[in-house]
Amino acid sequence: MFYAPSLVRFRPALGFAALAVLIVGFEHVVTTLPVFQQRPALALAVVFDLLVVVPALFYFLVIRPYRLPPSTVVAAVGACLALTHGLIPAAQEPRHLLPLLAAVLEAATLAVLAARARRLVRAYRAAGAVETGFFPRLRAAITQEMGLAGRFLLAELDMLQFALAGWGGRPVVRPGTAAFSSHRESGFPALVVFGCFGLGLETAAVHLLARHWSPAAANWLLVVDLYGLALLVAHGHAVRLRPTLLTAEAVLVRVGFFWQVAVPRTALLAAEPVRGDLSAGPETLNLAKPLFAAPNLLLTFAAPLVVVGPYGLRRTARRVAVYLDAPQRFIAAAGFDSIPFTR
Repeated sequence: MFYAPSLVRFRPALGFAALAVLIVGFEHVVTTLPVFQQRPALALAVVFDLLVVVPALFYFLVIRPYRLPPSTVVAAVGACLALTHGLIPAAQEPRHLLPLLAAVLEAATLAVLAARARRLVRAYRAAGAVETGFFPRLRAAITQEMGLAGRFLLAELDMLQFALAGWGGRPVVRPGTAAFSSHRESGFPALVVFGCFGLGLETAAVHLLARHWSPAAANWLLVVDLYGLALLVAHGHAVRLRPTLLTAEAVLVRVGFFWQVAVPRTALLAAEPVRGDLSAGPETLNLAKPLFAAPNLLLTFAAPLVVVGPYGLRRTARRVAVYLDAPQRFIAAAGFDSIPFTR
């Protein structure tokens, strides 16, 4: 079974989101009151709440618990500055000071980016001792210097790479490596094509309808729909270009760019065919769901291992259920007896 992550790790972020929504909603009510334009002190209070209180909450409830770089607060202040500019009427006195704050924020942002760029260059050069290619060294530098933000960036770069450059590509399999696809017998390509066609129609219809209500909202909805379309196309290419690999030393299970687990060959204790849904268990992870298919192979490992997911997501499991086009061939190649399908 595929288990939803615990909400405990998201509690600080959810708490910040709830408080931010309450503060912004309260400030919106205050700025729409008739008395607001008659009392300049209220405008100063709104500026203080949005530019000081909200970024402070972001620092203590998001940056510190998740160990984000302190420079992330610059982005939060920028978002609050734009929000303040939209809430305070143009005639109010504090509104005229906001461009000066924006200039200061822009200078701070450029300084942070310059410092981060220097650290990235140093990390990229240091990665040359281990990695040889440009992209592997760049990935290592981003992961080292940018932390959680780097993992999100790498996930987006992977998505764009498969969406734009995946057309006509072929899986890269080294000599002596057995590759096992997951898309030839599952009907996955047909589902991706159908999903892209349906999403394309929905994008056009929603965009045309939303333009009569709000052109700005229509453009944002178009961006969201196009992102979803690119993600679906990238997923289709990634499943085709990243098969599961089996070598004499290791097993590399890959499900597109969503999930990946690499373990030594000796850590694989059993590989048995299954049919139908698996019984729930805390040590079992179903990796076939991103393929819109039921698993047909269950891999059991000697000890719980970490399965790496999108955006740095990690799950721990001792048994992994996957879908392969030729599960019996994988079982034979892994050195286990071929047995009938079991439930």
